[in-house]
Amino acid sequence: MIEITYLDASKQERTMTFESYEDFERSQQACLIGVADYYTVQKLTYNGHDLDYHGTYGDVFFYLMKQNLSQYN
Repeated sequence: MIEITYLDASKQERTMTFESYEDFERSQQACLIGVADYYTVQKLTYNGHDLDYHGTYGDVFFYLMKQNLSQYN
């Protein structure tokens, strides 16, 4: 499971949850979600593990592509 906690345009904390990496990947490729790429991510977790990510929502996809996520399965 992937959980992305971010600040929206009105600085309200929001969380997007995806059941799997594949679900997250599909949402990014299909542009199915209404989250702006420039929103600041506060916390990124994969299967309950904090990935210590600091950046924007739009860069999460590329960050996760470079990680060895199998260590958290």
